[in-house]
Amino acid sequence: MASSIMSAFCLAVSALLLCFYSSPTVAQADLALDCCLTVSPRVIPKHVILAYQKQSRGDGCPRDAVIFITRKGLNLCAPPASEESWVRDTMTFLDKRREKCKETRFIERRCHALKVMKF
Repeated sequence: MASSIMSAFCLAVSALLLCFYSSPTVAQADLALDCCLTVSPRVIPKHVILAYQKQSRGDGCPRDAVIFITRKGLNLCAPPASEESWVRDTMTFLDKRREKCKETRFIERRCHALKVMKF
C-alpha cells in the first residue's frame, strides 16, 4: 500500500517536472518564427512602408536585419543599415515622418495608420 502511494507521488512529481522543463522549449520555438532568416537587397519604395524594427543576433535570431512593416501589414526583411545606404535613408525618413505625426497628434491622413502602432 505504501509502495503504491510512493509510486503515484513519484509519477506526479515527474509529470510536474516535465511540464516545467518543456515550457522554455516551446517559448523559444515561438521566438524563432519572428526572425528574418534571409534578407533582400532590393530597394523597397518608401511610400509603401509604415514603420520598421531592428532585429539583432543577440535576440536569438540568426542574423542582423531591419524589418520594414508595410501599409498592408507585411514584414519585409532588409539588410542592416550599416550594410546598405538605402536602408539607413529609409529609416531616417520614417523617423522624421513619425516625429511630424507626433507633433500634429496624428491628425494628418498619412499619420492615421501610425497612431495605432506601438513604438
